[in-house]
Amino acid sequence: MALCSAAAWAATPGTDAVTERIREILREDGAESEWGADPPAKEIATRGEPFAATTLGGVGHAMVLIGSDGRPRGSQLWLRHARVEGDRASVSECVLHLGKDEDRSCPPAPPALVECATWSVPLDTARAALLEARAALFGRIYEKKFLSDPREELEDDSGGVPGGSFSLSGGSSANFAAVANVIESGEPPIRVSAEWAGYKSGGAAGRYARVDAATDILREAFPRPSDVPTSAPPASVHAEFSRLFSTLPLDERYWWWVRERMVLMAATLGLPADLARLEGYVSSQSSGPSDLRTRAYALEALARRTGRDTRCDGSRRLADDAAAAAVLRH
Repeated sequence: MALCSAAAWAATPGTDAVTERIREILREDGAESEWGADPPAKEIATRGEPFAATTLGGVGHAMVLIGSDGRPRGSQLWLRHARVEGDRASVSECVLHLGKDEDRSCPPAPPALVECATWSVPLDTARAALLEARAALFGRIYEKKFLSDPREELEDDSGGVPGGSFSLSGGSSANFAAVANVIESGEPPIRVSAEWAGYKSGGAAGRYARVDAATDILREAFPRPSDVPTSAPPASVHAEFSRLFSTLPLDERYWWWVRERMVLMAATLGLPADLARLEGYVSSQSSGPSDLRTRAYALEALARRTGRDTRCDGSRRLADDAAAAAVLRH
C-alpha cells in the first residue's frame, strides 16, 4: 500500500469522542478517582495511515449453548480482521463456539466449532474506524497520585489511641480478554498493539481502557450482516491468528482460558509453524486442570490439522497420555 502523506491525514477524526469513550470505561469501572485520560499527542497526525487492524476478544465465564441440532451456538472467542486494499475494504470474523468435550468415542466428535465469514465494508467507514482505533491505543492514560490523608487518632480519657483509615478498590468476577493491533503504512509498516486479560476493577481499569475502547470501536464499526454466509477465512486471517498464537502471553496468569480457546481455534486457523507450538502443549509435563485441557485440545487441533489422530486405536479411545506419547514419537 502506498504511503499516505501527513497532509492528507493531518487530523485524526473523532479524537475527542475516542478519549471520551476511554473516560467512560474508567467511569463505568469506578476508576475515575485513580485514573484519567487525555487525547493522543498531536504527533499522531504525522504517523502513517492505518490500513489494517486485528482484534481478539472473549469473556472467561461464557455460557456453553447447544442448539436443537446438536451444534454449539455460544460465542466464546472471536477474532476480527479489517483491511483496506486500494479502493476496497473488507472484514473477516471467526468465532469459536464451545461444545461438549466429554466425548470419548472414536473418531472423536469436535469439542468446538469455528465459523468464519468475510464481507465488504464502505471504504470511508473502514478508514475512519482504523483511525479511531489507533487513537484509542495512543490515548494518554495517567494515574492520579494523591498525598496521603492526614493522620487520624481516636481521643478518649485514657489518651490518644492511634487509629487509621483504609480504602477498598472494587473488583468484579467478570474476567475478559481484549487484544487490538493496528498496522500503519510505512517502510516498513508499523504494528501498534496492546492486550489485556484479567478482571475489571477500578485499580486496573487504566491498564485496559485503551485496548477495550479500541476493540469496541472496531466491533461497532463492522457488525456482521445477517445475510453473510460462512466461508473459508482468507490467508490474512490465518496469518494474523498465527501471529497472535505465537506472541500473546498465553502461559501467564489470567490468560489460561484464552490459551485453551486459541488452541481449539488452531484446529481451523493458523499456519504450519503453529504445529510446533501445539506439539509443545502436547509434551508439557504440567498437570493443572487447564494444562490437561490444553493438552487435550492440542491433540484435537493436531488431529484436525494433520489428519493423523493418535487418540484412537481403531474404535478404542486411548488415554491422552498415550495419545501424546504417540504424537511425540513421530
